[in-house]
Amino acid sequence: MALALSIATHVLHKTTWSGKYIVLQSCLIGILVVFLASKLSLIFMPERIFVVFNFIFNVIVEASMGFVITLLPYFLTWVIAVSWGKHQRIVFYPVGLVYFGIALSALIVNTPTYVFWAGFAKSLLALCVFVYCIVTLWNNLKNIEDKPVRHISLAINIVALSLIPLALLSIFFEQVSNFSYPIYILAFSIIIVVYCYIRIGLDKQKAESKPVLSFESLSKYKISEREFTVIQLICEGYTNKEIAQELSISVNTVNNHVANIFGKMEVKSRIDLLKELKEGPWS
Repeated sequence: MALALSIATHVLHKTTWSGKYIVLQSCLIGILVVFLASKLSLIFMPERIFVVFNFIFNVIVEASMGFVITLLPYFLTWVIAVSWGKHQRIVFYPVGLVYFGIALSALIVNTPTYVFWAGFAKSLLALCVFVYCIVTLWNNLKNIEDKPVRHISLAINIVALSLIPLALLSIFFEQVSNFSYPIYILAFSIIIVVYCYIRIGLDKQKAESKPVLSFESLSKYKISEREFTVIQLICEGYTNKEIAQELSISVNTVNNHVANIFGKMEVKSRIDLLKELKEGPWS
């Protein structure tokens, strides 16, 4: 349900962060499905075949977890509107690879002592990324302009903080680690379901009570129809490159349209443009 509602919300709003969230949620659900399949396959398979399939399942789970460890802070940068820069790439790409390398070596070596310390190391890596995301999101909550997104981000942080004890226990106890994945995914999925319902409800209220920005409402600025389309996409959070892809035109053409819009509306940046639009009679 969380994935379906996320897709519906993305179709309605087409914000960049919601598209990234769909990828993240799909990865988490995939991990859960594969993880459960690895645990249940023993019931249906002979033990020798199960060993092979269990190894394959575990490799897929750990590879997905390594990917999520990199994707989670990347997704966070979209939510708080901060660019994914060189510093983040230098840190989190290697962390994801190291996580998968440790996990894979533990599956191959498979001795109790090594498995314990490898599990300790990879859980500690995941916990460090988890805490980094919590702290970063907390410090940037006030910078999130979209009120529903800000509220849901606060809820995610509260839930994430409540899950830290479980994450700490999973470092030392493999049994806890085995059932912690479904708990993490369920907790955040419930939050996203609530967010999507709230967002859809707010959209309905806005549609019923707010005037809509229209081509005619910008007539005093002498905006062309194509420029109005670009303005609509800017309001939806599209970058110039994404606008070019959406309209099947070149980025240079989009840049020219944006420059013309700025000149006609006497603004110097996207922020000024959005502020001007926000203060109009249609806002």
